[in-house]
Formats: sequence, structure tokens, C-alpha cells
Amino acid sequence: MDSKKKIVVLGGGFGGLTAAQALDKFLRKNKNVEITLINKSPNQIYLTQLHEVAGNRIPEDGTLYSLESALDQTRVKLVVDEISKVDVKARKLYGVDNEYTFDYLILACGSEPAFFDIPGMKENAFTLWSHEDALRIRDHIVNMFKIASTEKDVTKRKDLLTFVVGGGGFTGIEMIGELVEWVEDLCIDYNIKRNEVSLMVVEALPKILPTMSDSLIENATNYLKKKGVRILTSSCIANVSSDSFTLESGETINTQTLIWTGGVQANATVADIDLKVGKRNRILVSKYMETSEPGIYAIGDNCCYTDKAGNVMPALVESAIQSAKCAAYNISAEINNRPKKPLNLKLHGNMVSIGAEYCVAEVMGLKLKGFLASGAKHLADIHYLFGVSGFGFILDYIDRQFFRKTRNKPMVVKHIGVSTSAAWLALLRIFLGYKWLMSGLEKVNAGWLSTGDKLVAGASTAPIGPNTPEWYVQFMEKVVFPNALLFQAMITLGEIALGICFILGLFTVLAALGSIFMNLNFIISGSGDMWFLVVSIAMLAGAGRSFGLDYYVIPYASKVLKRLIRRSQMNLT
Repeated sequence: MDSKKKIVVLGGGFGGLTAAQALDKFLRKNKNVEITLINKSPNQIYLTQLHEVAGNRIPEDGTLYSLESALDQTRVKLVVDEISKVDVKARKLYGVDNEYTFDYLILACGSEPAFFDIPGMKENAFTLWSHEDALRIRDHIVNMFKIASTEKDVTKRKDLLTFVVGGGGFTGIEMIGELVEWVEDLCIDYNIKRNEVSLMVVEALPKILPTMSDSLIENATNYLKKKGVRILTSSCIANVSSDSFTLESGETINTQTLIWTGGVQANATVADIDLKVGKRNRILVSKYMETSEPGIYAIGDNCCYTDKAGNVMPALVESAIQSAKCAAYNISAEINNRPKKPLNLKLHGNMVSIGAEYCVAEVMGLKLKGFLASGAKHLADIHYLFGVSGFGFILDYIDRQFFRKTRNKPMVVKHIGVSTSAAWLALLRIFLGYKWLMSGLEKVNAGWLSTGDKLVAGASTAPIGPNTPEWYVQFMEKVVFPNALLFQAMITLGEIALGICFILGLFTVLAALGSIFMNLNFIISGSGDMWFLVVSIAMLAGAGRSFGLDYYVIPYASKVLKRLIRRSQMNLT
């Protein structure tokens, strides 16, 4: 008879994946446990980026991250199945493919749209809460422009080109932000004047982004209005039909596109479980994230937790991750006969991207907007992805966000976010490597590794030209010249190493950064070659993935690094 304690995590989102990995970490020394993560898809859906797929900013696979890859250095078993029923008394889960027993259960099924009993909303509005939803919205918007391009009736054409987002929270504002940028491209593609397109946000509360500071709300509001977005606040939708919706004020707005982001509630599977629930079907939990049934925990959007001060835990990614770690720790504590720890929620802020051009953010007390806020949001995404799977997911993220073009990028992004072919870059990479290797070998033949007179003042290759900055001259005279042979060896061996790495396609991104650094150094001295610099920058686009060792080495290195990080984390606990 199997005596192992069976722990099941239901749901592979932000909270579920974090919980599974944390259980593996906390119970690493306990061989009498079996940890299973059950998710209806083999991928984690990066929900906070769904609007980018719906708005055609990133490729359709841009929100998909492999759960198998994230769990490959753990003993967590991944099961792909859709659970339809949870029996808390029998300790059983009933799926489409199988039944599963458990001793401990973490509910991390996420949320689903809440329609607040608005007549016609569920039947006629688009939602943005799944990968399929995002693709449906994207394809529908393209179809509206396509139909409108041949529609002669002015009224029908106007209805086709009216796009409304219901709800002015994070998801709604991010969705309208994508549309602001995308419609510029669509108007060009289908020969439609921009002033024919109407964009609108309808919010029931007096202001959009109600949980953010007033100054950032004003920034976001002003930005959207400048882009031609009509913002209706204190406006509740009374009913929705297939081609219009009506506000409680009596105003009717004709449109073929209403995207509803006005609220969420606990997943239906969770709502049907025989557990005590609070508002919007969220399960009431203790400070340990435990439900009314011992051994069953709920986290993230599935739980309703109120701290001592009466503050309700918000439905944020940080909340899901921190509550997941809390639940995982307390299950391990119970199994290992240790005291449990209460949730100590520490939220660092909110970030809202309004398209690729603009963002507002509150981070650790700082209020950011524009470029800085966008950078902070990218760093937050990268931080999470690194935590769950090392560099592998980060490279995917960078590729999807900046190098796989799906719509025309604005400003600086337009120039760096072009579509590239790694296969063609491979030819350029090998040629660059050849040039570096030849340069290094020429220095070897010229005696750069044996005599220290190649970099001294007055030599033919002395790194001080007529336009060299004074600070660089001082550095050369005080640091380099007295140690000329050392620096000659570093330059020579560095060029040879760069050549080998580029030719083999090995650690190409690091080699590109090294190449950029060396070229900038040469250019400052007045002896650089701009060709080397430009091509080195191009190598950052993943040139080693095609006909290069990076195709094999980078995934392996990511796994090794992830394993080392996991071990170091274990040693700290």
C-alpha cells in the first residue's frame, strides 16, 4: 500500500506553479510525499499579457510558457486534465481523463469573468480571460476593418469601426491601449481614415484605474484622451445586444465590438466546492491560507483573505505568488511537524501598460510613467520568469516582446523590433567571427603576446588618436601603458575568443556584448571600426540559435543555472 502523502495543486497559473515549486523545495528531504500539478493545458498562460495578443502586439504564442520546462528540475508530476468536480470529503478530484486522490490540496484555478447579471452581457460581449479569448478578439477586430473597408453605408461603417472596452481597471485600460496603437496600422492596411474609428472605455466608477494614485490616473486619462479615446466614467451598462448596448443613463451605443473586462469571480469549479465562500465565490481562508476543510488550501484569485486591519487581499500576481508560498510552506510544516506561518503580504506596486508606447506604475512608493514605467514592467515580468524557469523563459520573453514583429512598432521600438531570420543572421555571425579571429591571430603574429610595446604612446597601434577624450588619455597613461603586455594579451585573446564564439554560435549574446564593449573602446580611442559595432548589435537578436551551439547549450545552461539557484535557495532554508 502506498503510504506517501499525496499533495495536489490544481491550476498552473502564477500561484499554482509557484506553489508546486515551493512544495518541492520545502519537502526536498521528505521522500514520503508525492506532488502533482494538474492543469487543463500543458502551458502556463501569462494572463497579464493577454491584451498584447488581443491587440496583435506579440505573436499568438507569446503568452504560452511550458509547465514541463518550468518543472523539469523538480519532482513535481505534471498532469494535463480538466477537473470538473472536487469532493472534499472523499478527497477526490474528477477529471475528463481520470480521477485523483489527495491528502492535501491547493486550489489555484484562477478566475473567470463576472457579468453581474447584466442582461445580454455574457451572450454578446467578448471577454479577455483566456488565450482563446485573446485570439478571438484579435481576429474579430481584423474582420471588422476588413468588412468596413467595403461597406458603403455610413451608419453601418461607423458601427463596425466602433470599439468599446467595458471596464476601466487594469485589463480594460491595457486593452484599449493596445487598440490605440493597432488601429493606426489597420487604418493603413484597409485604407480607412483614422477619424472614422471610435475607441471608448465605459467605467461604472467615477474614475479609471481606481486603485492607483490620482496623479497617475490623470496621466493615463490624459494620454488616452490625446489619442482620441472617449472615456465614460460613472456609467453603468444596463443591457447588451448583438449590435449595441445601453447605459443606465439611457444612452445607446451601437457597436459590433464590446470587450468586457468589468470584473472577475472565482472559477466555477471552485465555486461549486463545498467550502465556505465570500464575495464573488472566493473561498474564505485563514491567515495560513487554509480553507474551512483541513488540508485544503486556496490561493490567489480563488481565496478571500482579510488581514487584521480589515484589508482584503487584492487579485494581483504578487498576491497569488505570496499566498502560494504561504500555503506550500504550511502544508510542508504540517507534514514535517513544524509550526505554521501566517501570510505576510508585501505588495510592491501596480503597473499598467497602455500599449507599447506608454505605461504608468507605482513601484515601492515611486510613481513612474512613460519609458521608465515600461522598463519597470518588463523587469517585473523578467523577474517572475527567471524565478520559475531561469534564462530559458527570459530569452523567449525578449524575443517575443522585441524581435518578433506582429504590428508596426512605435518610435524606438519600431527600429529595434523588426522581424529577423536567425538563419540569415548566422551567415553574418560567422563572418564577424572570422574577422575577429583573423584580427586576433594577426596580433599574435605581430608579437602582441611577447613584447609590451604595441600599445605604448608613439606606437603605430597606440590607442590615442587626435580626438581621444582627455579622461581616456589619462586612463591609458596611468593604467594601460604601465601594464601594456597584460592589456595586449587581454585584447588579443579576447578577439580570438570572440571569433571562436561567433563562428560556433556559442554564448552569442555574451559575445555580442563583449564585441560591442571592445568596439566602443576602440572607437573612443579613434581607431574603431563602425562596421564591427553595428553587426555586433545585430547579433543580440539570437544569432546563435541557427546553425550554432546556442541551440543546445543555452537550454542546458539554463537548466544547470536553475538547479544551482534552487540548491542555493535550499541551503538558505
